[in-house]
Amino acid sequence: MKTLLTINKPITNLFTFVISLLLITACSKEDGAAVGPDINNASSQLCQNVRGAEAIYWDLSNGIPRTDLPGFVPPTVRTPGGSFFHPDFPPLSFEYPAGYSTETIRASHSAGVNLIRQDNQVVWRWLSTTASGFPSAREIRQGEIQQMLQFLGVNANNIELLCLNEGQINPASGITTRSSTALIRSGGFTALVAAQVTALESLPTSSISIRMAVGPTAEFSQLVFDTFLAIEWQMLYRSSGGVTLDDRDGDGTPDVQDRFPDDPSRQ
Repeated sequence: MKTLLTINKPITNLFTFVISLLLITACSKEDGAAVGPDINNASSQLCQNVRGAEAIYWDLSNGIPRTDLPGFVPPTVRTPGGSFFHPDFPPLSFEYPAGYSTETIRASHSAGVNLIRQDNQVVWRWLSTTASGFPSAREIRQGEIQQMLQFLGVNANNIELLCLNEGQINPASGITTRSSTALIRSGGFTALVAAQVTALESLPTSSISIRMAVGPTAEFSQLVFDTFLAIEWQMLYRSSGGVTLDDRDGDGTPDVQDRFPDDPSRQ
């Protein structure tokens, strides 16, 4: 198996999915069934270049609620192949489909995983870490794309950018979060790559996270529901039903990874 190298610059957690998927669940409970069985014609509220599962996944990845998942809510792994548990970051745990294996990413102030299908054609990647200064979310996202294409053996000079969403917010005084999310096609593959950088004015470091999902374009719609969303949903909840990735002080570091979860000036 080829090894997906760990990018030196840190990278994003799944905060943008929390509200969207909670609303999906609420709608499904009220209606008694999932809405919109014909997902092939689903359109995105943010990007006119995609339809169907790609449109749904793009909107969810950018915090837009969707209630038109096909016939099952929440998304589930239909044929389990194993379970992953990160030894340093317990919220990064999930059941994954048969035919995949995991690579644990462990380093100082970093935690992540590469989930790779046995044919090396599908990868789901999650990484959270820190970096000095305030690196560009776009540069981190572009670096992740280049690394991904190298792993897949695809010419990195031929990339079709389908959707792009970038922005900056200030969730609290002195805290700035910049994000860059892209949906691309290249060499017969489709990928969604998201990078987020959060910095606190009083600290010399930033919290960075990356989420990446890639697979053959011909399979991508099915992968969205059977693999990508099925895994991402599991990471949103504890057994008690609460959201796993709480960040009480708003400094960009999840409480479970923050030594001072109520003090935004320390991590």
